[in-house]
Amino acid sequence: MNASPNDLALIAVMRRYFLVKDETNALKRRLEAVRKDAGEEIDRFYDPRLNAPHADDILAWHRLRKEQEELMSLAAQWGRGGNIEACHIEMPTLAETVQMLGIHALTDGRAAALAKDIGRAGEAPKP
Repeated sequence: MNASPNDLALIAVMRRYFLVKDETNALKRRLEAVRKDAGEEIDRFYDPRLNAPHADDILAWHRLRKEQEELMSLAAQWGRGGNIEACHIEMPTLAETVQMLGIHALTDGRAAALAKDIGRAGEAPKP
């Protein structure tokens, strides 16, 4: 399989998307369980101004949803032929992806430099 750095960026974007989606869904399930136990109306419960005890979780849910939208926008940009290499996705995910696909997956000569950088935990590959 040949994958360009742009393709690897898409894989990193989609991996992050599904992690965020799982976190968003888990948070929503917890909030809904609390709301139902309390017998609160949806509008009142999910208004962080009216529900101070759960305001942080409600705002976190909104931030996660926004991140999902941004990630899907990057995927759509890739789908239209755009370059998303400059997106700011956690690079350890990219390194894990390269290891999963094998160093031969890179086609632009960055394989050797990337292989060297993968050994450094938590560091992004150098361009």
